[in-house]
Amino acid sequence: MKKAIFLDRDGAIIEDTGYPHRIEDMKILKGTSDAIKKLNKAGYLIILVTNQSGIGRGIFTEKEMDIFNRKMIEQLKKDGVVIDAVYFCPHHPEAKIEKYRKVCECRKPKPGMLLKAAKEHNISLKDSWMIGDKEDDISAGKAAGCKTIKLGKKDSADFSATTLIDAVEIIFGSETNWKMVSESKLEKIVKKAKNHGKKIVFTNGCFDILHAGHVDYLKKAKALGDMLIIGLNSDESVRKIKDPKRPISNEFWRAKVLSALEYVDYIVIFNEKTPEKLVEKLKPDIYVKGSDWRLSRLPEKKIAEKYGGKVVLIDMIEGISTSKIVEKILSLYRRAC
Repeated sequence: MKKAIFLDRDGAIIEDTGYPHRIEDMKILKGTSDAIKKLNKAGYLIILVTNQSGIGRGIFTEKEMDIFNRKMIEQLKKDGVVIDAVYFCPHHPEAKIEKYRKVCECRKPKPGMLLKAAKEHNISLKDSWMIGDKEDDISAGKAAGCKTIKLGKKDSADFSATTLIDAVEIIFGSETNWKMVSESKLEKIVKKAKNHGKKIVFTNGCFDILHAGHVDYLKKAKALGDMLIIGLNSDESVRKIKDPKRPISNEFWRAKVLSALEYVDYIVIFNEKTPEKLVEKLKPDIYVKGSDWRLSRLPEKKIAEKYGGKVVLIDMIEGISTSKIVEKILSLYRRAC
């Protein structure tokens, strides 16, 4: 079965201006695209479940709502976001238009929309999440059997978050052995660790297909200190430095595999070609790279040495790399064909 993120619309994805329905008034909340893209990559279906009593009240029509939603989805799509389905409830017990005037099972806090989506999309509700800014969203999620995150005051929700990005971090943090954190959170973790006398080791890479060479390298890196942090090249970054067809595994799956290694303590994703900004911000005690690099070619060397850090090159297992593994697989398939 699939897992899903059920999202309220007004107040979670777009600014709630009071029955928003005019395209010119649409304002997608800051960080929405980045947050949902992370969930897309993690394999979650993104399902919008929204009460739209403005239809029943005669403020706008179903057609106008549909046009508004389509425009919103198109705008998000331009940012690389995928919305898998939209469910809405036009009813209200005191609706002005008679056909919408009723007590229904789809209007939140009832779970009707979530239950219908689960049936139509083969969704495991216990493995899914409901995110919204109102208590009705949380009640609907709980009634359906989902975990819940409220944007704002926690109230009865399982968790609370300030923004959708924060909510995504909570979801990922619930994963077993999940070690990926945001840059801002990692700064606090590193500061606290240093205050307790811990030695911080930092390295970076794509880690596209994790192999024995990576494992050996990371084991040696962790042995140099108390905490090992990996700066993981984002998908965008990998395409810049490797090949437009890479990475083979997206940043979420690469981070998930790395999280399973006992040597790794934290993972942070960065979009630049090099982690210079990260090194400057975190100021690790030791910056590590493989011995296939020359110290003179490392832009991070000057940064580390400036604040008193140390740069260490670690011997790599010869003859093994992601590129060679990919080439071998392609070669075997060519022969088979």
